[in-house]
Amino acid sequence: MSGSALRSLIVAAKGKGAVNLARRVRTIGSHYGVGPTRMDRRLADVLRIVERFGCRATLPVTAAAVQRNPHVVTRYAEMGIELAVHGYHHVDHKELGAVEQVEQLGRARRILEAHGIPAVGFRAPYLRWNAATLHALRENGFLYDSSQAMHWPVEPGIATDGYRRALAFYDALSGEAHPVLPSIEDGLVRIPCSIPDDEAAVDRLRLRTPEALTEVWLDIFRRTHERGELFTLAAHPERIELCGPAIAAVLDRARSAVPGVWIARLDELARWWADRAVATVTVREGAGGWLHVDVRGPQGLVILARDVEIIGAEPQGDGTVRVDRARFDVRAAVRPLIAVHPASSDRLAAFLREQGYVAEVADAPDGYAWFLRRERFGAEDELPLLRELEAGRAPLIRLGRWPGGARSALSVTGDVDALTIWDYASRFVGR
Repeated sequence: MSGSALRSLIVAAKGKGAVNLARRVRTIGSHYGVGPTRMDRRLADVLRIVERFGCRATLPVTAAAVQRNPHVVTRYAEMGIELAVHGYHHVDHKELGAVEQVEQLGRARRILEAHGIPAVGFRAPYLRWNAATLHALRENGFLYDSSQAMHWPVEPGIATDGYRRALAFYDALSGEAHPVLPSIEDGLVRIPCSIPDDEAAVDRLRLRTPEALTEVWLDIFRRTHERGELFTLAAHPERIELCGPAIAAVLDRARSAVPGVWIARLDELARWWADRAVATVTVREGAGGWLHVDVRGPQGLVILARDVEIIGAEPQGDGTVRVDRARFDVRAAVRPLIAVHPASSDRLAAFLREQGYVAEVADAPDGYAWFLRRERFGAEDELPLLRELEAGRAPLIRLGRWPGGARSALSVTGDVDALTIWDYASRFVGR
């Protein structure tokens, strides 16, 4: 066995656990065939589920599989499925250096684009990546990465040691300690991937019925909807028979949720977040205590406000009002913006603006609804600050996170590691 094949087996064993890897090997023949027919049927099942709810999915796919079976994947791209890059082969990118990743990811993107697939996004196999991965994505002109695992709590009774080891293997961050939202790092949109995905749920938590999966994923949906955040649901198409009912249940709940949910592909999410990040809000003094507000941003951008007077604003039922106009006047007891002391960390103002808050630099709190002085501001401080701002009752205006004032966002995704048994074998032999 070659060194690369051995490394691939070791990584796969770490990701799934040795017992689950052995079980997976025994079932490969039922998931993949000599040709792509079996996986084609499963991809068609994914398409049918999302079409039923009037939306589309994102399927990261290995470029080697596209190269061998272009007639299968291009058909789904033509029907509205986004195909992102899942590496050239299904290998552990965390173990690769910068030069190798620049070459592999550039090659993968060129292969998809040569077949008419506009690949702008990436998800790392095993959700494992390093700084060189992000560098390689920027070098190759990718718009987004969806490799950062964010885990949500599961019932203590179903958590296993294997699941906890998997979270460490993924370098997963806690959804209870961090905002589960896109972010922009040096021009690259980072979109979190929610855990438990199907592999963590099935292989590590041993949830092997549609009902058990449904319960776990509906709980994640409830949490993200309450917080106004993002649920990136990940389920491999090879398991669509098991996962399909749970995916449909989440989509059904999202379609009926109030306030509404924006269901989008990852490329749509990334473009929205990038366009929203450069939106501008200009506030000028007017007569009689009124402020003139001018908003410039992508179509669908709304302003949300609380404890202010805005003529024609639409009440949202949660104490806030919604404004769809690009220009409007607002009046409040104090300036409904956030003042940031100049001694504060640059990261603080950048974070506030990315979250849609209107931040101005000021030496003192006079006349402002909020005044923040944080010389140090790290990732661990982000969610507590958001909770503080959202729980406060001082007048405030901000940009809505999602188009049309949707409360939260949902994306259905599924990694296509292989289309045939030969594609699956190639990850171990490197061909």
